[in-house]
Amino acid sequence: MITLKDIALAAHCSAATVSKALNGRPDVAEATRQRILTIAREHNFHPNALGKALKKKITENIGVIFCREQLPLSLNPFYSRVLEGIEAELAVSNYSLVLHLLPEGHTAAIPKMIREHQVDGLILIGVLQQQFIDQLASLAIPTVLVDPKITGNTFSQVLIDNEHGAFQAVQFLIDHGHQRIGFISGDLDRLSFRQRFDGYCKALEFARFPFRNELVCTGGLEKGYDHVSALLDQPEPPTAIFAANDINAIYGYKAISDHDLRVPEDLSIIGFDDIELGKMISPPLSTVRVYKEQMGSIAVRTLFKVLNHEITEPVTTLVPTRLIERESVAICITA
Repeated sequence: MITLKDIALAAHCSAATVSKALNGRPDVAEATRQRILTIAREHNFHPNALGKALKKKITENIGVIFCREQLPLSLNPFYSRVLEGIEAELAVSNYSLVLHLLPEGHTAAIPKMIREHQVDGLILIGVLQQQFIDQLASLAIPTVLVDPKITGNTFSQVLIDNEHGAFQAVQFLIDHGHQRIGFISGDLDRLSFRQRFDGYCKALEFARFPFRNELVCTGGLEKGYDHVSALLDQPEPPTAIFAANDINAIYGYKAISDHDLRVPEDLSIIGFDDIELGKMISPPLSTVRVYKEQMGSIAVRTLFKVLNHEITEPVTTLVPTRLIERESVAICITA
């Protein structure tokens, strides 16, 4: 890789002149500036931002990489709140956030902010490809994962207590007399949905209810309408449904209405995440609250501990959930 001294040699000038030209200083002859910039472009030279902060040894920037999946970040009711928690915690510490969005199913190269050492550490949010995570691991940059697709021991992680939260939700339905309980979710190869499915199964097992495969519909973050419709078309439809995320539960309301049924008189439903929209629909959605802002805050504090060498081995923080009872679950008289 070409260095600043190499450019100076090729441009027949001093390294100080090269530095001035690359940083847009006015005290460099225009012909010399253009010669230096041309050489830098030809050799794909990127100024090292960390070098600009040699006195401090840090950039005071934290990079956040987010895979937006099907929804833009601004419309994602879960991860946008996680990001708010990250921003608030960084502001307290006088650090800045550098955000990089990746498209769904990316196989992208390492972002510029990492290549040019513009950040001191990284927070990765959501479903990122394993190949990309492995690339970051090879660079040894301090990193924390938030709600990742799979567990691992490469980086510290902040996870939701998905299994227990799901167990609570299904137990809540059982306590209301329901026995035929459906389950809908996104793809089960994603860690959070798999753990919520495990919690669903354990609650049924604890109650000694049989597991019925025909009452399970998975795949897609926004397939709630299709999933609920499929369950209601069963010869023996469920009396209640546990949706592994609120978005699917909310889309399911339309399917219930289109079947000339009502929530909760004809079908009870409970979600997971506690997004704002769940309070606004009618009837308001019972759900499992995830403390999203706190997850972002914990991720930042964990990363600072890694940067300060207070954490030398990966740690996993499990954030508890809370059952929120609203009006979408009714007592089942005949299960």
